[in-house]
Amino acid sequence: MLRGRLEQHFNRIWYQQARPPLLYRLLSRIHARLPQARFRRPTARPPVPVIVVGNLTVGGGGKTPLVIALARHLLAGGHRVAVISRGYGGTANASPKRVQRGDRPARVGDEPLLVADQTDAPVWIGRQRAQVLEAAVSAGANVIISDDGLQHTALARSFEICLIDGGRGLGNGELLPAGPLRQPASRLDQVDLVLVKGEGQGPAGAVRVDLVPECLTVLGNEERLTLDDWRGRRVNAVCGIANPDGFFRTLKALDMTVEPHAFPDHHRFKKTDMEGLDGSVVVTAKDAVKLRGLGLEQTVYVLHVALDLPEAVITAVDRHLSEWNASA
Repeated sequence: MLRGRLEQHFNRIWYQQARPPLLYRLLSRIHARLPQARFRRPTARPPVPVIVVGNLTVGGGGKTPLVIALARHLLAGGHRVAVISRGYGGTANASPKRVQRGDRPARVGDEPLLVADQTDAPVWIGRQRAQVLEAAVSAGANVIISDDGLQHTALARSFEICLIDGGRGLGNGELLPAGPLRQPASRLDQVDLVLVKGEGQGPAGAVRVDLVPECLTVLGNEERLTLDDWRGRRVNAVCGIANPDGFFRTLKALDMTVEPHAFPDHHRFKKTDMEGLDGSVVVTAKDAVKLRGLGLEQTVYVLHVALDLPEAVITAVDRHLSEWNASA
């Protein structure tokens, strides 16, 4: 399919040292000459603490597990947390909407639905993040986590976290479309906390975080299956995420024999996508929210991962909230 081929095309240029075409390089130079306010951190003060979790590159990098971990930590500390998101891939984000657990991912987006499933925090979506922030605060939130939004200059924020995929880094370091960067690498100097997920190089002062596989469950069933029982098994690994190789590597590290089946990021699965798969099928939790409404006849297993917040992250976030309250 066209979208998948385009993703492969750009990933080869951005991350595999293929020389960008001349047109891409020219367009990147135009990108670099946009008003510099687009490349700087907004200075407006929000009504409550707003913690933006984002990255500089196109595509995912583990932001949603980080958002889930932060929301759980802050809820445990007694804060009235809400998560806001654009609701990418959904059709119901023209105006602020609170996500309900029974919503369809085609309406609200797969990532907001996953956050709503895995935390007790209200999740709000909408194209205009400033409006979504206002709706969440009006509903009673006193701390906001924004899933993505580092580049949304209309969104006031008080704390920024940039997450970098250690395996991919910043690619070739070029701005779109010659490279994967939405903003120059110098934008890292303006964020409060830089995290690097997994192995690989990161900027000085970055904090290392890891996604830890926890268990498998059967789609539609909460019973946890021990990962050790899956060592040596052949599985069909099916995913529609930005970095499918990361998912495949995780399963291989668990000693599974992997048959990879990669779809484009945010792919809307159909029953036909799963036909003809011989043997066990394993998917990500993000893809599971899209598959569970298809009425699949085959058994599908869901890999659950968790991000353990390092003490340095907990300390920095808690200190920020304490300082905010002291200055209020």
